[in-house]
Amino acid sequence: MKKKISLGILLCFTASLVMAQVKTVVFPFENNSDDSTIEWLGYGLEVLLEDSLNGIPLADRMDAVDSMDVPDTSNLTLATRLIIARKLGADSLLTGSFSVAKDEISIQFTRYDIDKLVQKTEKCKVSMTGFPANLSPFIRDQIGGEYRYPESFTGHQFEAYVRGMLRGIANTDFKAIIKLAGKVADCEPLSRNLGNLLYNSGKFEAALVYLKRLPESDIPGLFRSGMCCVELKDYADGLIFFLQTLKSERSMASVVNAAGCLVALQHPVEAETFLDTVPGVGGDVDPVVLFDRAVVAAEQGKWDDALNILSCYVSSFRITDETKQLAAFCCGKCNCTHPLCAEGTEEVNGNHENVDPMSFYQFSEGEKGTDEALDLKEIKELYLAKAAQALKSGSKKEAIDALQKILYLDPLQRDALKLLCEQCEDESACKKLKALLPEAATKP
Repeated sequence: MKKKISLGILLCFTASLVMAQVKTVVFPFENNSDDSTIEWLGYGLEVLLEDSLNGIPLADRMDAVDSMDVPDTSNLTLATRLIIARKLGADSLLTGSFSVAKDEISIQFTRYDIDKLVQKTEKCKVSMTGFPANLSPFIRDQIGGEYRYPESFTGHQFEAYVRGMLRGIANTDFKAIIKLAGKVADCEPLSRNLGNLLYNSGKFEAALVYLKRLPESDIPGLFRSGMCCVELKDYADGLIFFLQTLKSERSMASVVNAAGCLVALQHPVEAETFLDTVPGVGGDVDPVVLFDRAVVAAEQGKWDDALNILSCYVSSFRITDETKQLAAFCCGKCNCTHPLCAEGTEEVNGNHENVDPMSFYQFSEGEKGTDEALDLKEIKELYLAKAAQALKSGSKKEAIDALQKILYLDPLQRDALKLLCEQCEDESACKKLKALLPEAATKP
């Protein structure tokens, strides 16, 4: 029996606008103490600030580091960190160093605004006895975050939390952190990170237990909860979670997934209307949306429409096994003379009687950042071009600012030093350039 769903109620969720949100990535803090037993604190401060700022999850940051084939330590160069941050779609980068002496922890935080290439540094010193709760005022006033752990959360529990997180990421051993979660059920960051770790490990039923603890204002948590329901084929609850995300954030992924749940619940007409609300990108529709529209048309028995949409997909993107199979299914159902049917006679002759079009539907995992981030060379070229344009228009101050940002990344960048020396009369740049000239002269 179909569940009654009001189309008007569903569509009202798609009318909201995208909410601007600063995305921060945090890197491990460097241990300036001689004590190796507190090395975990480097990651602990990363987790603490990530939780306080609703930053990019530690696991995602570690995956991005692994993809660059560099060791995950606190000694990554600034340039490498900036590239990783851009690939993760971050707006700001936060890291620093710490030391512990006489039951006091001294911490230096440095935040980098990635697009403007500017930095801001703050320092604090607190007692290890009240750590991490005694960092709450500093996080609020200087970092601009919110301390999210319960007042009863102790330093020993924080250490168990961090070590449990690292163990879970390294070898999917969640026993310690699950045990801790049972003792502090009201700890929002712990529930979020444990839910995400379990989800990434394919433990969807267990992940849902912790993700459901998160407040309705936690959009990523709602989205992940919906994805858990999809994996568990609980499409009714999945639909509810995706609609909740659309109350606050206009997300293509949530629209696509809500439509998929509607198809699974035998509401293809409503699903089609949902997908029609997704705008094109640069005049073209996203490939996932286009393919899913073909699936929804097939679910309604609109074979010609489905084949026409698939033709558009193939001509705009590529032909895949999924497009061949869906085209074969549609051709077998309608006995059409569509070009795709003529091209896929081998597939058409296959068994299509027991195929469910819903099995082809592509749910979206959501935004993962971008792989098209500027690399270090492109960043330098961007600011060199800005400096040249500023000099051309007579704005020496703007040119100096752009060139200093290049030297911030690469203190010995010759083109920047040359422009500063010759065009901006910077004596320091002239000295550095002069020191580099013998080395430059020996190179081909």
